[in-house]
Order: sequence, then structure tokens, then C-alpha cells
Amino acid sequence: MAKLSYRQVEAFRAVMIAGTTTGAAELLYISQPAVSRLLNDFEVAVKIKLFERHHKRLAPTPEALLLFEEVERSFVGIDRLANMAEELRDFQRGSLKVAAMPAIALGFLPRVMQKFGQHHQGVNLTLQVRSSQQVADWIATQHFDVGIGAINVADPALAVEILGEAALVCALPASHPLAEKEVIVPEDLRDQPFISLGPEQSVRYKVDEAFEEARVSRQLVFDTQLSHVACSFVDAGSGVALVDPITALHFSSANLVFRPFEPWVSFSYHLLYPAHRARSRATEEFSQLLQQELALLVKRSDGLLRLKERARTA
Repeated sequence: MAKLSYRQVEAFRAVMIAGTTTGAAELLYISQPAVSRLLNDFEVAVKIKLFERHHKRLAPTPEALLLFEEVERSFVGIDRLANMAEELRDFQRGSLKVAAMPAIALGFLPRVMQKFGQHHQGVNLTLQVRSSQQVADWIATQHFDVGIGAINVADPALAVEILGEAALVCALPASHPLAEKEVIVPEDLRDQPFISLGPEQSVRYKVDEAFEEARVSRQLVFDTQLSHVACSFVDAGSGVALVDPITALHFSSANLVFRPFEPWVSFSYHLLYPAHRARSRATEEFSQLLQQELALLVKRSDGLLRLKERARTA
């Protein structure tokens, strides 16, 4: 049997639907002679008589009716494929799996994902909250599309971009005498009960170094992995703490105030992607929205959230 072409099958289907070659030509936006030629070539290729000619109309043979059923099944599959492509293009279908560290996932990130979901209602959204190292592991093994963590690792399975590098801020009870100050420095916290971020966090060593260089001792009363929990300790009257500013901006308590701390102790937020997998359009748009919302948060923070400009790394 001669090789069939898609155009021949398309012409056969159009004639079966329209009943005439003229009507088929209108469906396909081609000339009537072109339809007749394609239909003739199709009959020659399949070696089956497909139509009886009755004046200007074509009466399909029983063989043509059976063949048309098979053609329709094929075209339904093509139509579904085209519809799916359109849904993906318009974000009516798809998924976005995000893994993030608690510092950004407990307040800021759900609001960003809510905004993204409102404009991309067909995209199924997933958020898992884990430590920065676990986030990096999940992204490296391609279990998630994008991760956010306070980690910048040299792993060939990861593509890392800087989202922002911010300065830690000081969490104080609202009734604390230091709450009247605009900026807190190490000397202000001498011998103060202090809640530290745990030793598994690299920022812990930056904080300790800042106080060692200033030759200021503190009363280290609690360690905790999460800035949110450190704020809760301060809220309970256990002491003061240095925490990341995004957590501070989303920690709601009338009993707490947050003040900038000097010298600058940096806390980095990184975007992590699988290095060996192309990013989906949903991933790209979500990352752009994340950066835009972070910029807006900086503007609304009244100076509490300060970002350093820094070149991206990969």
C-alpha cells in the first residue's frame, strides 16, 4: 500500500463531514480541485472504493464508514493533544512543586503562592517545608521544581540563584528599654538573655563572630533551628534574638518589636533548581513573581528588610 499522508486523511475526513468536496474545501480552506485530488490519492493509496458519486454529493461506502470511525478516533486524540497544549500555554493545566525553608515558608511564601494561584487556576500547587539542606536534596533529585533555602552549595545537580541577601534584625519585647532605640548594636546586648539560632545554621557562626569581634558576652539561654520559634521565645519573655527579617515582618505579636542590627549580619535566600532539567513556564513565572513580591516587601518594611545587591551565581 502506498504511504498515506496526513493531508489525504484530513481531506477524507472533511468530505465525510461535509458530504461534498466543495464543503470539504471550505472546512480546510483550500480549493475544491485540491480536495478532489487528495481524495483520489487517498483512495488509490488504500485501494478501496470509498465513495459512490451521486450528482454533486458523495455517498460513502460501508468501507468508508468503517474507516471514518478509525479516523475519528485518531483525530479525537489529536484534538485532545491540541487542547492540552492550549491549556498548558494558558496555565489552565500543569503543576508547580515548591520546597522551602521555614523562614520564608511560614508567612511570605503562602501569600505569593496564593497570588500565583489566582492567576493560574489550572496549575496544581504544592508546598513542602523542610530545612535548607533537605530542600537542596529534594531539588537535586528532581522531586521538586524550585526550592528556596539559606544554602549555596557547589552541587552539579543544582542551579543556584540569589533571591536576596538581607541583614538579621533584633527581636525585642515591646517593654524592653532597648525598644526605644532605632538601631541595636552588640554592646546594647551585653549580658542580655539571648536566644540563638542552632549550630546547624551557618548564620549562627556569623552572629557569634559579630559579638566576639565586639568583645561582648551574652547569656545564651536557648538554641532553636527556626527564626519563628526564636521570636516565640522572645514573645514569651525569655530574652532577645537576632532573626531573619522576613520572619520578623510576618510574626504577629503586640508584645514584640524588631529593630535593625549593626554590624550587618547577612542571611541569604537562594533559589534552587534542578540543574539538568529545563524549567517549566510555570516555574519561570513563579520565580519572577517571587522576586517582584520580595521587592514590594522591601518597600513596605520601613527599612527593616534591607537587601544587598549581589550578582547571581549558578
